Amino acid sequence: MYLHCLTFLENPGTKTEWLIDNVGLGEINLVVGKNSSGKTRTLNAVSDLVSMLRGRGTTATGTVIYDLRFRNGEGFMRYELEYDTRTILKERLHVGDEMVLDRQSEGHGIIKYEAAPGSIFLDFEIPHEQLACYAKRDRLQHPFIEVIHGWAVSLRRFDFSGELGKNSYALKADFQTEELDLSHTGNSLVPIISVASREFGTFREMVLEDMNGIGYELEDFGIIHYSERYGAASQDRYAVYTTESGLDKEVTQRDMSQGMFRAFSVLVQLDYYVLRGMKGLVIIDDIGEGLDFERAKQLVQLLIRKAGEAGIQLIMSTNDSFIMNAVDIEHWAVLRREGNKINLYNYENSREIFEDFKFTGLNNFDFYASEFFRSGFQDEEDEGARDR
Repeated sequence: MYLHCLTFLENPGTKTEWLIDNVGLGEINLVVGKNSSGKTRTLNAVSDLVSMLRGRGTTATGTVIYDLRFRNGEGFMRYELEYDTRTILKERLHVGDEMVLDRQSEGHGIIKYEAAPGSIFLDFEIPHEQLACYAKRDRLQHPFIEVIHGWAVSLRRFDFSGELGKNSYALKADFQTEELDLSHTGNSLVPIISVASREFGTFREMVLEDMNGIGYELEDFGIIHYSERYGAASQDRYAVYTTESGLDKEVTQRDMSQGMFRAFSVLVQLDYYVLRGMKGLVIIDDIGEGLDFERAKQLVQLLIRKAGEAGIQLIMSTNDSFIMNAVDIEHWAVLRREGNKINLYNYENSREIFEDFKFTGLNNFDFYASEFFRSGFQDEEDEGARDR
């Protein structure tokens, strides 16, 4: 299942109203836009909803309205949600044309019961601040809720401009699967490497092949006992190390360059995700930050290939011209902010303009910088008419 369309409205009717209007997404997406165009805010809207669907809190400070549409195989699902800082005001779930969940304020609602033949709906009442799509989970009675919950728990978000675990260590070297918290991609890599190396014999080779494919000639990596003799930490810790071709030295995560470690962290976590057979949504904000042009380009192209082969929906964001030039504009989602409203232009909703650009002979960045994505050749025709 992948997210097909998103509408998000925050603080409607106020001076701080913010609208992400009917943003359509494909299976592979490179979100581009100027600084402050709403790239990160759009990704935050998705992450905040996922947090709620996992039973966690929200960062909302006022009324929020969501309308999401998912493509699930050959069918569609639609999820509507409205809430404020105190209560859930509305929550609805549609499978195809059928509404299977309808919850109003105060926690009252009806939900379809599928453990027996026929179309049976049950009344329910849950705490007013809880999502029904979390509180009413039941694989037998309401399997459609498990589909939405499964999408939420499988989402991974990487902030590539952040540390991604570079300054996080573990207090032991050996972990069990049930100890992993894969939802936080900024945690130490030690637990994942410990578990993945034991569960999948191909994991190490897969990561090394990927790192070599983006220009880092690694021969090995693993877990090492790590302590700072003169540091403030009193407990010994465990860290990640790599060894590079031609260097007889184990380089710990502290001494890796920030760009290299970010790429390593994303690939370690994504390769484990793929090996486990997960097919959810992976978000990478500020992709390529800290990498040189060639490695950034190779990483993006590698991620696109891996996502396509594994059936993963991939959303990456950037305002880097080199990365834009490395990705086919058919995968682009161009954000343009007009006041408090964010509009999106992509191949699905602006196909003719995207196709026309191929005949210009310009590079991809020009498609964005010239705002060709808005009206295509129409601007040139209008200018010609004015000249006449």
